[in-house]
Amino acid sequence: MTNPTNAGAGHGYGPHTQSFPAQPSAGPPGFAQQPAASLAPPSRPRRKRRIGVVIGVLAAVIAVAAGFVVGWVVNDSADDGEGLSIPLAGQTGTAAGDAGDSFAAAGNPAAGSGGVFDLRRGAVFVQTNDPTANEVLAFSRSDDGRLHPVGRYKTGGVGSGSFEDSAHGIVLGTTAGETSPQHNLDSAQLLYVANAGSDTISVFRVAADGLQLVSNVPSGGNKPVSLTVNHGLLYALNSGELDDRFVLKFPDAFLDNCTHGDQPSVSGFRIDVEGRLTPIPASTRPLSGGGRSGCSQVSFTPDGAQLVVSERIATLPEQPAENGAIDTFAVNPDGTLGAKTVQNTSGAGPFGFSFTKDGTALFSEQNHADKGKGTASSYTMLGNGTLKAISKAVPNSGTDSCWIVPTNDGKLAFTSNALGGGSISSYRIEDTGALTLLHPQAADGHTKDGTFDIALSRDSRWLYQLNSHFGLLQVFQVNADGTLKFIEEHKAFDVVLPENGGQLPPFGIAAY
Repeated sequence: MTNPTNAGAGHGYGPHTQSFPAQPSAGPPGFAQQPAASLAPPSRPRRKRRIGVVIGVLAAVIAVAAGFVVGWVVNDSADDGEGLSIPLAGQTGTAAGDAGDSFAAAGNPAAGSGGVFDLRRGAVFVQTNDPTANEVLAFSRSDDGRLHPVGRYKTGGVGSGSFEDSAHGIVLGTTAGETSPQHNLDSAQLLYVANAGSDTISVFRVAADGLQLVSNVPSGGNKPVSLTVNHGLLYALNSGELDDRFVLKFPDAFLDNCTHGDQPSVSGFRIDVEGRLTPIPASTRPLSGGGRSGCSQVSFTPDGAQLVVSERIATLPEQPAENGAIDTFAVNPDGTLGAKTVQNTSGAGPFGFSFTKDGTALFSEQNHADKGKGTASSYTMLGNGTLKAISKAVPNSGTDSCWIVPTNDGKLAFTSNALGGGSISSYRIEDTGALTLLHPQAADGHTKDGTFDIALSRDSRWLYQLNSHFGLLQVFQVNADGTLKFIEEHKAFDVVLPENGGQLPPFGIAAY
């Protein structure tokens, strides 16, 4: 977001904090409190009572052992013995039609039979960006799109404690490529996380029942805010920003990221089979926009031949001031970067971007967060790294269009618009790659200010949206006509609202 005027005014801000949902202590459905046992002496002989106790204990032991064996067999057949799954507890959420009733994972194919979950079959991950100890929150996904909290996992680094104007702060995939937010392949083995406060990158292995920290290494620069993976390479976008604040004076003044401090840059790493990162010598390259760049995202093209970076407020010669730029780098066989191409953008303020399966590049454009001026553009990526515009700055009536994701079939694209009440807009992607606006507000009014990062499930049936203003994680069903049906929302983060001094720290989302 770029210094919006009166951003968020009149949108119902107020004290609204709550911790990550705790597991309920209530028993299973139909559970009732049993009356206390009588203290009167037993009427039967003591010897028989002891025999009954022994029999009861033996029965309990046999039942527990049988349950363990059955659970092991179920999990072994599903996971090839890579770790035990655990039963999924109920979760109290606010869902369409349930008024906050608890729900469970019964019948969940992402969870397997018997209500046991497997994060490698369906999950959503977000990070706290906590300045004392950054953590990843993991949720398992049911076949109806609903989410169930699994746990919190320390990254070994710290966050900045402030919202980072960036996309892809979390990436899910393998050593070979990305599964989310960019869907190039269909496997959830490794989770990569940018620790913006400690200048490090954490890598987790995704197990059936949780996350296992593999490594935490320096990012090669100051303040990593975006990551990308392809063909055994990882590149990090380091913003160089030295001021951790986002809200200067609510609601009138916000600090642009990637504008105060070191020149932003990208740095490369090799990924071994375990997910460990090794820096690539001479891989660090500066961006085009000097110290005032507004750098937002780094991503490989699907074939890994080019590295692309968006700079939403960079100024290029003979262009309007702070109109933005798109940088592309050729990727050399040794993992270093070759020639850099810096080019103009079709719309002002290129922020998030993604690629369809055929390589069409889709960009959201936040246009200085001017009210109702959000747009999206599409491009063909040429072999020399230049972009040829297809659709130029197609308006969506949203404010501050920052994140964009296409469906797997390449027919729909969604942009999230952070301000002006918050919205998610939908576009139809034509066979030519051209964009046609379908719905300025596809989510039927369930969004609000702070509609930030978005990601789709592996089958594109469900869209997940992170709202950092209110600490929410929202779930929508994707309909064929480009509309979104609200399913539920979780109060995932304990946040302080900006008028009370909050800096809206959570950023980044990945789904599977």
